[in-house]
Amino acid sequence: MSQNAQYGADKDGRWESMIEVIGRVGPHLLFLQEVDWLADPDKADAAEKALGLRLVVAPSRNLNTAVAWNPRVLELLDTETKYSVSEMHHGYCAPRFKPLGLARELPASLVAISTHLTPYSAEVAAQETQLLCARAYRYGGIAIVAGDINHCPLDDPEIEWERVQPYNRTSRCLPRASKDEPWRGNRIVGQKFRDGEFTDVGAHFEDRQATGKAGLLRVDQAHVTPALRPALRSYQRVDPGPASDHYGISWELDLAATDTTCIRAYT
Repeated sequence: MSQNAQYGADKDGRWESMIEVIGRVGPHLLFLQEVDWLADPDKADAAEKALGLRLVVAPSRNLNTAVAWNPRVLELLDTETKYSVSEMHHGYCAPRFKPLGLARELPASLVAISTHLTPYSAEVAAQETQLLCARAYRYGGIAIVAGDINHCPLDDPEIEWERVQPYNRTSRCLPRASKDEPWRGNRIVGQKFRDGEFTDVGAHFEDRQATGKAGLLRVDQAHVTPALRPALRSYQRVDPGPASDHYGISWELDLAATDTTCIRAYT
């Protein structure tokens, strides 16, 4: 499951409501964005107890990302946040795991990257995506990149851009030759995921519902590497009610169906 908590959730009581929503979903892996208060170890400990999950939080210049997991299902091997502060606006959190209980142990670790791409430029967000693609393949290529991607998916239909805030159009749309030219979404971030051979999970299940409640776009996305494509089983949008200005997303993977022939050495 992935959920943007919306800045300030710890201060106005929304976080407690969000924990209830997350608990009803019961994810084995949870990708969180805009959870800056969890950089405080005491607050992270409290979140672990409330969620019933273990938690790791990435450093960030602007609003931290985090990943939580069920330790009965996944064994943490390491966490990588090498470029989270230096190369990204919000950052990424990239723990890797050994899945437990499989009849056949996977020959490479599962990398789970929670990220929040910059909202201010599709072109800069595309560069951030290129970095994340490299980190996803770093340990063999069994990986998920999920979070607030902030920009247009590759093949979703155009939205009513006239209803979108002008500052969001400047960052999420292609430049226009004149003020009379129709707005068109900039698909460069979706193109980078496609060229990295990722599968957009929502599009895979033909669910293209918007996840940003104000911006009309499906900005919250999950992308999986080729090794995990045959493991995909389901996808749904999760309504957190007033707890966030983003819908969450949830998807199911059968890791026993991982295509290990797709594993490749990182060079």
